[in-house]
Amino acid sequence: MNYFILLAVSYLPHLLAYRDFSTHTPYDYARGDITEAKWSKKLVPTRIYLLARHGSRHLGDDEAIGMNDIIDKILSEMDVENQPAWLRNWERPEYTKDKHLVPQGMLEHYHLAQRYKQRFPALFPDYYPTRYHVRSTFRIRTSQSASSFMFGLFEGTGPLDNTSTRDNVSTNGFQPVGIYEESRDEDVLLRFMDNCPAYENSPITVNYYSEVNKLQKSDHYKKLILDPISERLGFTLTVEDAENLYNLCTFEHVSPTESNNSSFCEMIPRSAFALFDYEKDLSRYYSSSYPNKLGYELSCVLLQDLLSQFNSEKPVAALRFAHSETVLPLVTLLGINKDEDIMYTWDKEEFWSRATKLSEVDPFAVNLGFVLFKNSSSGDEIIKVYLNEREVKVPVCESVEGCTKDELLAIVHSTQGKCDRSVMCFGANSTEDEISETTTETNDDSSISARRVVSEDLVEAAVAAKLADENKVLLGFNLFIIMTVLSGLCIVLIGFVGMNIKKIISDDGVSGYHKMPFLDS
Repeated sequence: MNYFILLAVSYLPHLLAYRDFSTHTPYDYARGDITEAKWSKKLVPTRIYLLARHGSRHLGDDEAIGMNDIIDKILSEMDVENQPAWLRNWERPEYTKDKHLVPQGMLEHYHLAQRYKQRFPALFPDYYPTRYHVRSTFRIRTSQSASSFMFGLFEGTGPLDNTSTRDNVSTNGFQPVGIYEESRDEDVLLRFMDNCPAYENSPITVNYYSEVNKLQKSDHYKKLILDPISERLGFTLTVEDAENLYNLCTFEHVSPTESNNSSFCEMIPRSAFALFDYEKDLSRYYSSSYPNKLGYELSCVLLQDLLSQFNSEKPVAALRFAHSETVLPLVTLLGINKDEDIMYTWDKEEFWSRATKLSEVDPFAVNLGFVLFKNSSSGDEIIKVYLNEREVKVPVCESVEGCTKDELLAIVHSTQGKCDRSVMCFGANSTEDEISETTTETNDDSSISARRVVSEDLVEAAVAAKLADENKVLLGFNLFIIMTVLSGLCIVLIGFVGMNIKKIISDDGVSGYHKMPFLDS
């Protein structure tokens, strides 16, 4: 009997485990599976263009310093008897500050490449430089991602193996791959947001963090984050302390090994995670997504690059490796996962069901795959779009099969100056005026409050509603356990009658249940 109960309960942590960490979400938490992609038998894939963000990485200087600061504070101010057992025996690792990939980030791209090659084998022939155009930004983490992806494509197929001229060389068929990159000042394709005065000086870009500041100063942040965490730890936390603790928790998922298997996530109550996630979404939303028109229109150069590649003879595969600030604007320009004015209202529907939830739209290794298909009957071409290995619909594209080249070109022409960077970034007719209108404040205090200030009452209602939804899950789970117990009783009865077994259910206390770090005690 205990076995059935424990089996049912063992699924509970998986249902409740919180895995949304905004743009720092590990890719495997958010991805689909491109190997399951389907299309009409008449469609034949002929070309591919892939744009991907770098994989999971180390944190930066400020984040690493902050993580060490909160560890020091916990060790010095938390009563020893209240410290969790793991912390007493835990050895603090040296948190790397270089923002280079962690092993998990390398594997994210390695496996991504293998899945794409499995589904589209004809699009990834044996390597030859003119068959591929691989490009990354000047950052090491993007070139590492490109190298990891290419290794996944060509592992074991290259010329460097045991037959090499040197007897002591054993590289299992390694295939070196050329990766092109430009300097930050000259890379207007993958770092289009740089060296663009109109974007850098627009009010919405300059003030992109203002909504986060408002949230952190709100009573609601205090109620849902500061107070409950402080109560758990036994001392009062500042906003900076809470943010540092959240970074520690996030890094446990990004690189469990390099975190030395810490469990700082246990110190954060479940009700706080969703607000942390939303808080992290806000700044990127304002800097790179729908509120910032120029910020996302600049990504039109990527569609130009895509169309140029699809209209050329070679290369067969165009692979681009960049950043969140590169991919998210293009997702936005395509009109995927659009929300309406989510920065102004926090009701239940928008707070919990927002389409631009960046843990799903923009995790580490987020990727947009564009595959050109040719209809074997009509000869027509269609482009399917895959976001994180799931096919997505681009609103302006009429066909259920995907987009035409002309439809994507129309998106390019819809931008300021028809995607003329000189107009967008330096011209007198840039979109700065449009952005200014978005953030213009009036002298009417009530208007400002309605448009810009977060409604804490609505947030509180949203959190309560979300927790109520989770309670429904628990209720459903309780019913499942009851049914399982009844089934177990039937089995016991049949056993006694038919086989005269004295004991068919083991009372062994060893179970498959392991407490997850997110599950409140």
